[in-house]
Amino acid sequence: MSFFVAPANSEALHRNDERMRYRPFGSTGLQVSALSFGCMRLSEDQDLNTRLIAEAIDCGVNYFETTRHYIRGTCQHKTAPGLQGKSGGVIVSGKEGIDPNKTEYQFRREIERQLEILGLTHFKFFQVGWFSWGKMPHLLKPGGVWDALRKAKDEGLVQHVGFTGHDRPENFIKCIETGLFDSLTVPYNLINRSYEPVINRAGELGVGVVAMCPVAGGVLSCESDRLKEALQMDLPTTEMALRFVLANPHVSTACSGMNTLDQLAENVETARNFDPASDANFEAMCEGLDRLRRELGDRFCTGCKYCMPCPQGVDIPRHLDIYRNWKVFGLVEHAGRKLEQIPAAESYVNCNQCGACIEACPNALDVPSMLRELEVNFA
Repeated sequence: MSFFVAPANSEALHRNDERMRYRPFGSTGLQVSALSFGCMRLSEDQDLNTRLIAEAIDCGVNYFETTRHYIRGTCQHKTAPGLQGKSGGVIVSGKEGIDPNKTEYQFRREIERQLEILGLTHFKFFQVGWFSWGKMPHLLKPGGVWDALRKAKDEGLVQHVGFTGHDRPENFIKCIETGLFDSLTVPYNLINRSYEPVINRAGELGVGVVAMCPVAGGVLSCESDRLKEALQMDLPTTEMALRFVLANPHVSTACSGMNTLDQLAENVETARNFDPASDANFEAMCEGLDRLRRELGDRFCTGCKYCMPCPQGVDIPRHLDIYRNWKVFGLVEHAGRKLEQIPAAESYVNCNQCGACIEACPNALDVPSMLRELEVNFA
């Protein structure tokens, strides 16, 4: 005679179908909210943080991304009060980085420490943080991190394992093809689609995808007529940004770092009202964004930093990132604000057109002319 016994902590995830839409979380069998909550931007106002987390759960958000290391070591302390009495059926992911010397004992103690801070009995997801393909040997070494995760899973302290980081897309594809991971968390938005091949491969493999930075860390809070035209949407840019991420059929959830009740309400409304099956054509969106890039050719920095250090102290990559967002995506307000934040010693005004950056650039960009263009339009 055989008996089926459900694993511990196997309750269905929290839902509020009147306020939120849900999606399969890879092949885990879990239904995750289309909008998830990144807790790295919580405020110094703890009463507000508590209200935000509790209100998000009431609205149907069932995934919260945390680590002990965010917000100068206070992220999970700021998150925990809002979870009290509401954590059942909610994913609160933890995260810890690894290095060549990280032992099984150290990683296990960190899992336990984060559970204690959050007031949880287990992690439905725990992430290997700041991961890359080059760290795979550190992950798998005997007596190391993977042994800690395997035993934590056996004991019910961790149910699923994911990773997050900023490695090259082809390397992250290799990571998910190992079959070790149930999810990955990568930046993905209108102006940063570099991980689109990884997201597509994850969809094929049944790996859940948490898309972080859906509004590019606030960059897409600025209005852009060029983006509206490209996407054929007459909506606030932040709403278009969230719709774009959710239109990708391989994205499980869009993880937004929210720190006001208004932001939460707006994002919940967008996630609830937007139906990718009928309200958007993802391929047409991508084609519109590709057209924006093609209009200006290949005149854009790839971030290799071969131009640095500049003899005059100019932070060239920072300026060229601003230049791209201005010229391609029409983010004029953003460009002006970001240029004002650059220290005087690193500003474009120090460029004397020596040409050293042109010689160093593998893409043969006329950097001095681009800096001059910024100065003429924004000085």
